[in-house]
Amino acid sequence: MGTGGGPTPPVLKSGIAFASLFQTNMVIQRDKPFVVSGRAPSLLKMELTASWNTQTFTVNSDASGNWSAIIPASSVNANPQTVTIKADGYTSATVSNVLIGDVWLCSGQSNMVMPLDSIAPFTGVVNYKQEIAAANCPLIRMLNIAEDQESSPITALSFAATWKVCSPTTAGTESAIAYYFAKKLNATLNIPVGIIVSAVNGSYCQDWANVSVIKNDPALSGIYLYGSSGFYNGMINPLLTLGLKGFIWYQGENNEHDTPASNYTLLNSALIKGWRTQFGQNDLPFYYVQLEPFAEDYKTTNPPGGDTTSDYLALFRQAQANIRTSATGTGMALTMDVGEVANHHPRNKQPVGERLALLALNYTYGQSVQCVGPQFASFSANNNTVTINFKPGTADGLTTVNNAPLSQHFFVAGVDKVFHWSPAKIVGNTIVITVPATMPLPVQAVRYAFTNAPITNLQNSAGLPAEPFRTDSWN
Repeated sequence: MGTGGGPTPPVLKSGIAFASLFQTNMVIQRDKPFVVSGRAPSLLKMELTASWNTQTFTVNSDASGNWSAIIPASSVNANPQTVTIKADGYTSATVSNVLIGDVWLCSGQSNMVMPLDSIAPFTGVVNYKQEIAAANCPLIRMLNIAEDQESSPITALSFAATWKVCSPTTAGTESAIAYYFAKKLNATLNIPVGIIVSAVNGSYCQDWANVSVIKNDPALSGIYLYGSSGFYNGMINPLLTLGLKGFIWYQGENNEHDTPASNYTLLNSALIKGWRTQFGQNDLPFYYVQLEPFAEDYKTTNPPGGDTTSDYLALFRQAQANIRTSATGTGMALTMDVGEVANHHPRNKQPVGERLALLALNYTYGQSVQCVGPQFASFSANNNTVTINFKPGTADGLTTVNNAPLSQHFFVAGVDKVFHWSPAKIVGNTIVITVPATMPLPVQAVRYAFTNAPITNLQNSAGLPAEPFRTDSWN
């Protein structure tokens, strides 16, 4: 008998738990069913409640102790919520401080990994101390997926995962690209934003694609199949039950020497298709970053600076640009004006994260914001003068960064197909190029910023850089 005269209460047993994805401080995707899961003793009947829903859900674990439940979709809710699962005789499990908003999966390699703070091998973003000190953004929640390369797909994360509330004590270790992206969305939309960062330094695109999209494509299987999909298996596949708003992607450094570069268009487009299929959400947007200017041979030339005519990276950027026509629901953020010639990890990450957010605000959220810079439309030649016209609406207020002199990255070629540097100037919303007197006319082709490492400053009135281009298809 107990001290109160009644029967002695049973000893509570632990063993009911949420899967590691579902933790205190998380963000749940609005307007989509919330699929929640976990572990419990086998064949146990439990009750699941969510504070924003009046229903009580009956949940039964299977013979292996796995359980899952589906909570109907809910609209945005920025007030802290709780989810609880319990069974008679067992200690209940609760996830608290949950918000309902938009969840974005952020992936790629080192430029996506690079944190705000100066954590080796990175040296911190521009003004990182001030940025971290001001990072009081409680509606932004962050989850980092630990590196895990698996030979076959797994359904649950191998390592513990912790959702964090964005604050000066937590922001420094987070992906700078993902942070600036989420900060822009939160400030503009005033909704909770969850960012899940699943990225690995030095990883290849084929590491992140699910194996079936490579295996089933003859153009890809002979090139990319061997050793592929390891990070997909360990770091993407366990996330498939999550509702998402979309993806952001910064990758390519490890693939930039793929030959021909057009292979990357096929590969990255296959990854996009595969992810959408695997998540069962075929309309998920995919916004990505075009690689920054970089001279791999910067220190090996005399004087230092690299071969200024080398263009393998320009060809790779062209392959990245072509993803937009190969895969629908995509958009590309540029980095041509924020690169560092000798550094493949430029520190000025704020414009890049915000440009990804502008793509999302325009294409996903339907806001009337400028989200692309000047894009080539056509050129016309008149003797020794060439005029570059841009797609309507992309070059309004054509100018330069801080109204500095125009960086001269224009080249023209005549009938001999030899490219000559040519001085250019801004005239209204066009570029006018003066053809060298020694070049054999008529003009056959024009290139802009089509080398490995040109830091540009041509932009529109929204501060978005002009996209590199070439009008020829010559080798």
